[in-house]
Amino acid sequence: MRSVETNTIFHVRPGARSLTFGMFGCDLRCPYCQNWKVSQALREPEGDGEPIDISAADLVETAVAAGCGVLASAYNEPMITAEWARAVFTEARRRGLVTALISDGNTTPEALAYMRPVTDVFRVDLKGWSADQYRTLGGRVEPVLAAIGEARRLGYWVEVVTLVVPGFNDEAAGLRALGAEIARVDPDIPWHLNAFYPRYKMRDRLTTDPAFLVDVAGVAYARGMRYVYVSNVADRVRELSHTRCPGCYEVVVRRFNYETQEVLLSGGACPACGTRVPGLWGPEAA
Repeated sequence: MRSVETNTIFHVRPGARSLTFGMFGCDLRCPYCQNWKVSQALREPEGDGEPIDISAADLVETAVAAGCGVLASAYNEPMITAEWARAVFTEARRRGLVTALISDGNTTPEALAYMRPVTDVFRVDLKGWSADQYRTLGGRVEPVLAAIGEARRLGYWVEVVTLVVPGFNDEAAGLRALGAEIARVDPDIPWHLNAFYPRYKMRDRLTTDPAFLVDVAGVAYARGMRYVYVSNVADRVRELSHTRCPGCYEVVVRRFNYETQEVLLSGGACPACGTRVPGLWGPEAA
């Protein structure tokens, strides 16, 4: 159990506790995966962990008893076990929890429609912009971009994360193109630009320069995106962890290191100018 923000979800129940669960296996093979011992457990001899035999009702009861307001499926790709996620989320919704899929987005309209009645949040990892990049990971970019648009059309609350890896997807022009794609779907979709730290099969890479992420975020804002975050280098770039009103630019949610420090919103609106800030700020479902 941890704060909902540690799932890189910023516009949903800020400060709420989240129980995050997962399974083994993934459809992609990202060489920088931070959860590789779980997501790649079926491919890697160093994979670890034993599955816990638990019912959907007992899993949800654990979350409720711990005071969680959010239940998230993450660590591996939840859509490969969509039937299990739906069973858990059905019970979670019945108990009043907000539900979230943390997905690589490599899914179909049918799967999104199947999960929508019991799912509030679709948090997508958009890992690059080119066919070559996605081929390296074992997937394609087109289904991911299509899924972002389809999820928004279906009424999911959508947030997008791009982990910027030096030497892999850190070209400024390509990242600007990704921002433009997201903005075309909806400029209110939050975009999180995260720094890479050496891990798994990319231990020889450098850590992402925070100044570069700030530059990309600035261009994205200039081109119409309203919520761009740089949040896993909070000691270097604190201001881009906060949510600001798109009308008057006052801080409406203050954060540090994936923890909410202050929520200033009033009924989902900026207290200074009254501009509504989109998100699932209260206990309501999407």
